[in-house]
Amino acid sequence: MSEELKWFANATDELESYRGKHIAIIKNKVVASGNNAIKVYQKAKKEHPDKNPVLAFVRKEGLFI
Repeated sequence: MSEELKWFANATDELESYRGKHIAIIKNKVVASGNNAIKVYQKAKKEHPDKNPVLAFVRKEGLFI
């Protein structure tokens, strides 16, 4: 499991404001978010072209995984 996914699984408080959104994570930090996964990925790659963001969806309710 990647470092980003481990962070995502345990960062419930940090992700509260992203409920119902797609997020892009680089080095345990949300670098982009929105309603469209492709656009979130594109924004993350544009801002961090040398990195590979991990995409995740933060559910509105319940467990994140």
